[in-house]
Amino acid sequence: MKDLYLLKIGGSVITDLSKPNTLATGPVTISTLLKEVNEAYSSGGFDLIIGHGSGSFGHVAAAQYKVNDGLIYKDSKKGAAITHMTAKQLNDIFINEGLKLDMALYPFSPAHFSLSKNGEVVSGFCGQLETALKNGFIPVVHGDVMMDIDKGVSIASTEKVLDFVAHNIKPTKVLYGSDIDGVFTANPKEDPNAEHIKVIDSSNINDALKNTGVSKTRVDVTGGMKTKLSKLYETCNDTGAEGYIFNITRPGMLKEMLLGTANPELYTVVRK
Repeated sequence: MKDLYLLKIGGSVITDLSKPNTLATGPVTISTLLKEVNEAYSSGGFDLIIGHGSGSFGHVAAAQYKVNDGLIYKDSKKGAAITHMTAKQLNDIFINEGLKLDMALYPFSPAHFSLSKNGEVVSGFCGQLETALKNGFIPVVHGDVMMDIDKGVSIASTEKVLDFVAHNIKPTKVLYGSDIDGVFTANPKEDPNAEHIKVIDSSNINDALKNTGVSKTRVDVTGGMKTKLSKLYETCNDTGAEGYIFNITRPGMLKEMLLGTANPELYTVVRK
Protein backbone atom coordinates (compact mmCIF):
# COMPACT_ATOMS: atom_id res chain seq x y z
CA MET A 1 0.00 0.00 0.00
CA LYS A 2 1.08 3.57 -0.66
CA ASP A 3 1.61 6.07 2.12
CA LEU A 4 -1.48 8.14 2.84
CA TYR A 5 -1.21 11.93 3.15
CA LEU A 6 -3.94 14.16 4.55
CA LEU A 7 -3.80 17.70 3.18
CA LYS A 8 -5.67 20.65 4.69
CA ILE A 9 -6.03 23.76 2.51
CA GLY A 10 -7.02 26.78 4.58
CA GLY A 11 -10.19 28.66 3.79
CA SER A 12 -8.29 31.92 4.26
CA VAL A 13 -6.19 30.99 1.24
CA ILE A 14 -8.91 30.08 -1.24
CA THR A 15 -11.53 32.68 -0.29
CA ASP A 16 -11.66 36.43 0.24
CA LEU A 17 -12.33 36.80 3.97
CA SER A 18 -13.44 40.41 3.54
CA LYS A 19 -16.42 39.45 1.36
CA PRO A 20 -18.99 36.74 2.15
CA ASN A 21 -19.12 33.80 -0.27
CA THR A 22 -16.28 35.14 -2.41
CA LEU A 23 -13.33 33.27 -3.87
CA ALA A 24 -9.76 34.56 -3.62
CA THR A 25 -8.64 36.31 -6.78
CA GLY A 26 -4.87 36.74 -6.39
CA PRO A 27 -2.04 34.66 -7.80
CA VAL A 28 -3.08 31.79 -5.48
CA THR A 29 -6.43 30.20 -6.25
CA ILE A 30 -8.08 26.80 -5.99
CA SER A 31 -6.96 26.12 -9.55
CA THR A 32 -3.28 27.01 -9.01
CA LEU A 33 -3.12 24.92 -5.83
CA LEU A 34 -4.74 21.93 -7.48
CA LYS A 35 -2.24 22.16 -10.35
CA GLU A 36 0.56 21.74 -7.78
CA VAL A 37 -1.28 18.86 -6.12
CA ASN A 38 -1.79 17.19 -9.47
CA GLU A 39 1.88 17.49 -10.44
CA ALA A 40 2.98 15.92 -7.15
CA TYR A 41 0.25 13.27 -7.10
CA SER A 42 1.11 12.23 -10.65
CA SER A 43 4.42 10.93 -9.34
CA GLY A 44 2.43 7.98 -7.99
CA GLY A 45 4.20 7.98 -4.66
CA PHE A 46 1.28 8.46 -2.28
CA ASP A 47 -2.47 8.38 -1.75
CA LEU A 48 -4.21 11.59 -0.76
CA ILE A 49 -7.26 12.93 1.05
CA ILE A 50 -7.85 16.69 0.83
CA GLY A 51 -9.80 18.76 3.32
CA HIS A 52 -10.44 22.44 2.67
CA GLY A 53 -11.64 25.19 4.98
CA SER A 54 -14.83 27.18 4.41
CA GLY A 55 -13.36 30.66 4.64
CA SER A 56 -15.81 33.42 3.79
CA PHE A 57 -18.41 30.85 2.77
CA GLY A 58 -19.23 28.74 5.84
CA HIS A 59 -17.55 30.88 8.52
CA VAL A 60 -19.59 34.00 7.87
CA ALA A 61 -22.93 32.20 8.02
CA ALA A 62 -21.83 30.18 11.05
CA ALA A 63 -20.88 33.34 12.93
CA GLN A 64 -24.05 35.20 11.90
CA TYR A 65 -26.36 32.46 13.17
CA LYS A 66 -24.10 31.32 16.06
CA VAL A 67 -24.38 27.78 14.77
CA ASN A 68 -21.75 26.40 17.11
CA ASP A 69 -23.93 27.30 20.11
CA GLY A 70 -26.33 24.56 19.06
CA LEU A 71 -30.09 24.59 18.54
CA ILE A 72 -30.89 27.32 21.06
CA TYR A 73 -32.00 30.27 18.95
CA LYS A 74 -35.08 30.91 16.85
CA ASP A 75 -33.11 30.71 13.59
CA SER A 76 -30.64 27.99 14.66
CA LYS A 77 -31.99 25.36 12.28
CA LYS A 78 -32.13 27.83 9.41
CA GLY A 79 -28.58 28.93 10.17
CA ALA A 80 -27.35 25.35 10.31
CA ALA A 81 -28.82 24.61 6.90
CA ILE A 82 -27.45 27.80 5.34
CA THR A 83 -23.99 27.19 6.78
CA HIS A 84 -23.94 23.62 5.49
CA MET A 85 -25.10 24.73 2.04
CA THR A 86 -22.50 27.49 1.75
CA ALA A 87 -19.74 25.11 2.86
CA LYS A 88 -20.97 22.60 0.28
CA GLN A 89 -21.11 25.36 -2.34
CA LEU A 90 -17.39 25.97 -1.91
CA ASN A 91 -16.76 22.22 -2.00
CA ASP A 92 -18.63 21.99 -5.32
CA ILE A 93 -16.47 24.79 -6.75
CA PHE A 94 -13.34 22.99 -5.50
CA ILE A 95 -14.36 19.72 -7.15
CA ASN A 96 -15.23 21.46 -10.43
CA GLU A 97 -11.80 23.11 -10.55
CA GLY A 98 -10.22 19.68 -10.13
CA LEU A 99 -12.35 18.20 -12.90
CA LYS A 100 -11.05 20.88 -15.26
CA LEU A 101 -7.58 19.43 -14.62
CA ASP A 102 -8.81 15.85 -15.13
CA MET A 103 -8.17 15.08 -11.47
CA ALA A 104 -10.11 12.23 -9.88
CA LEU A 105 -11.50 14.30 -7.00
CA TYR A 106 -14.62 13.04 -5.23
CA PRO A 107 -16.65 15.01 -2.63
CA PHE A 108 -17.54 13.70 0.82
CA SER A 109 -19.58 15.92 3.15
CA PRO A 110 -18.66 15.06 6.77
CA ALA A 111 -22.24 15.64 7.89
CA HIS A 112 -23.17 12.58 5.87
CA PHE A 113 -20.58 10.14 7.25
CA SER A 114 -19.97 11.22 10.86
CA LEU A 115 -21.62 12.43 14.07
CA SER A 116 -20.58 14.86 16.79
CA LYS A 117 -21.08 15.03 20.55
CA ASN A 118 -20.67 18.38 22.28
CA GLY A 119 -18.66 19.70 19.34
CA GLU A 120 -16.32 16.73 18.87
CA VAL A 121 -16.56 14.21 16.03
CA VAL A 122 -17.11 10.95 17.89
CA SER A 123 -18.41 8.38 15.43
CA GLY A 124 -18.89 7.67 11.77
CA PHE A 125 -17.94 5.43 8.90
CA CYS A 126 -14.85 5.92 6.74
CA GLY A 127 -15.42 2.91 4.52
CA GLN A 128 -16.52 5.17 1.67
CA LEU A 129 -13.24 7.08 1.78
CA GLU A 130 -11.16 3.89 1.96
CA THR A 131 -12.98 2.43 -1.04
CA ALA A 132 -12.53 5.69 -2.96
CA LEU A 133 -8.78 5.57 -2.27
CA LYS A 134 -8.56 1.96 -3.45
CA ASN A 135 -10.35 2.95 -6.64
CA GLY A 136 -7.91 5.76 -7.39
CA PHE A 137 -9.95 8.74 -6.24
CA ILE A 138 -8.76 11.69 -4.17
CA PRO A 139 -11.51 12.16 -1.55
CA VAL A 140 -12.25 15.79 -0.67
CA VAL A 141 -13.84 16.71 2.68
CA HIS A 142 -14.46 20.09 4.29
CA GLY A 143 -15.49 21.82 7.49
CA ASP A 144 -19.17 21.21 8.06
CA VAL A 145 -22.22 21.52 10.28
CA MET A 146 -22.69 18.23 12.10
CA MET A 147 -25.65 16.65 13.78
CA ASP A 148 -24.65 16.76 17.45
CA ILE A 149 -25.90 14.36 20.13
CA ASP A 150 -25.75 16.98 22.89
CA LYS A 151 -26.11 20.35 21.17
CA GLY A 152 -28.34 19.44 18.24
CA VAL A 153 -25.82 20.81 15.77
CA SER A 154 -22.20 21.97 15.98
CA ILE A 155 -19.37 23.05 13.72
CA ALA A 156 -16.71 20.51 12.84
CA SER A 157 -13.63 22.30 11.53
CA THR A 158 -11.67 20.73 8.72
CA GLU A 159 -9.01 19.88 11.31
CA LYS A 160 -11.53 17.94 13.40
CA VAL A 161 -12.77 16.10 10.33
CA LEU A 162 -9.25 15.15 9.24
CA ASP A 163 -8.43 14.10 12.81
CA PHE A 164 -11.41 11.74 12.76
CA VAL A 165 -10.33 10.38 9.38
CA ALA A 166 -6.74 9.95 10.63
CA HIS A 167 -7.90 7.85 13.58
CA ASN A 168 -9.77 5.56 11.22
CA ILE A 169 -7.43 5.50 8.19
CA LYS A 170 -3.91 5.88 9.52
CA PRO A 171 -1.92 8.46 7.49
CA THR A 172 1.84 8.87 7.25
CA LYS A 173 1.73 12.65 6.96
CA VAL A 174 -0.81 15.34 7.83
CA LEU A 175 -0.12 18.63 6.07
CA TYR A 176 -1.80 21.91 7.02
CA GLY A 177 -1.52 24.61 4.37
CA SER A 178 -2.00 28.13 5.67
CA ASP A 179 -0.93 31.62 4.59
CA ILE A 180 2.06 31.92 6.96
CA ASP A 181 5.35 30.01 7.20
CA GLY A 182 4.32 27.59 9.92
CA VAL A 183 3.77 28.33 13.62
CA PHE A 184 5.02 31.48 15.32
CA THR A 185 5.06 32.75 18.89
CA ALA A 186 2.40 35.27 17.84
CA ASN A 187 0.48 36.14 14.70
CA PRO A 188 3.32 37.30 12.37
CA LYS A 189 0.93 39.44 10.34
CA GLU A 190 0.02 41.45 13.43
CA ASP A 191 3.17 41.21 15.57
CA PRO A 192 6.57 42.01 13.96
CA ASN A 193 8.34 40.35 16.92
CA ALA A 194 6.76 36.95 16.29
CA GLU A 195 9.34 34.17 16.11
CA HIS A 196 9.17 31.07 13.93
CA ILE A 197 8.97 27.68 15.68
CA LYS A 198 10.65 24.97 13.57
CA VAL A 199 9.66 21.83 15.49
CA ILE A 200 6.85 21.22 17.95
CA ASP A 201 6.69 18.06 20.04
CA SER A 202 5.97 17.00 23.63
CA SER A 203 8.80 19.19 24.91
CA ASN A 204 7.35 22.51 23.74
CA ILE A 205 3.72 21.98 22.72
CA ASN A 206 2.36 23.69 25.84
CA ASP A 207 4.50 26.77 25.33
CA ALA A 208 3.61 26.87 21.65
CA LEU A 209 -0.11 26.74 22.40
CA LYS A 210 0.23 29.37 25.11
CA ASN A 211 2.08 31.84 22.91
CA THR A 212 0.62 31.25 19.47
CA GLY A 213 -1.59 34.22 18.72
CA VAL A 214 -5.15 34.17 17.47
CA SER A 215 -5.94 36.85 14.91
CA LYS A 216 -7.77 39.89 16.23
CA THR A 217 -9.07 40.87 12.80
CA ARG A 218 -10.27 37.68 11.09
CA VAL A 219 -13.58 35.89 11.39
CA ASP A 220 -12.76 32.25 12.22
CA VAL A 221 -15.39 30.29 14.13
CA THR A 222 -12.95 27.38 14.50
CA GLY A 223 -10.39 29.22 16.60
CA GLY A 224 -7.46 30.22 14.40
CA MET A 225 -3.90 28.86 14.49
CA LYS A 226 -3.97 27.91 18.18
CA THR A 227 -6.87 25.51 17.64
CA LYS A 228 -5.33 24.19 14.43
CA LEU A 229 -2.03 23.45 16.15
CA SER A 230 -3.76 21.79 19.09
CA LYS A 231 -5.73 19.49 16.83
CA LEU A 232 -2.76 18.66 14.61
CA TYR A 233 -0.62 17.75 17.63
CA GLU A 234 -3.45 15.59 18.97
CA THR A 235 -3.71 13.84 15.61
CA CYS A 236 0.04 13.18 15.42
CA ASN A 237 0.30 12.13 19.07
CA ASP A 238 -2.56 9.63 18.71
CA THR A 239 -1.76 8.19 15.29
CA GLY A 240 2.03 8.48 15.00
CA ALA A 241 1.76 10.55 11.83
CA GLU A 242 4.12 13.46 11.26
CA GLY A 243 2.50 16.85 10.85
CA TYR A 244 3.50 19.92 8.88
CA ILE A 245 2.23 23.50 8.91
CA PHE A 246 3.44 25.52 5.93
CA ASN A 247 2.75 28.52 3.75
CA ILE A 248 0.70 27.19 0.89
CA THR A 249 0.69 30.62 -0.81
CA ARG A 250 4.38 30.36 -1.69
CA PRO A 251 4.58 29.32 -5.37
CA GLY A 252 5.60 25.67 -5.64
CA MET A 253 5.58 25.10 -1.87
CA LEU A 254 2.57 22.77 -1.87
CA LYS A 255 4.12 20.55 -4.53
CA GLU A 256 7.43 20.47 -2.65
CA MET A 257 5.74 19.62 0.65
CA LEU A 258 3.91 16.70 -0.94
CA LEU A 259 7.12 15.45 -2.58
CA GLY A 260 9.19 16.01 0.57
CA THR A 261 11.60 18.45 -1.08
CA ALA A 262 10.63 21.74 0.63
CA ASN A 263 13.10 23.98 2.48
CA PRO A 264 12.82 23.03 6.19
CA GLU A 265 13.24 26.69 7.14
CA LEU A 266 9.82 27.43 5.66
CA TYR A 267 7.53 25.18 7.68
CA THR A 268 6.90 23.80 11.15
CA VAL A 269 7.12 20.08 11.90
CA VAL A 270 4.67 18.69 14.47
CA ARG A 271 5.31 15.27 15.93
CA LYS A 272 4.60 13.11 18.95
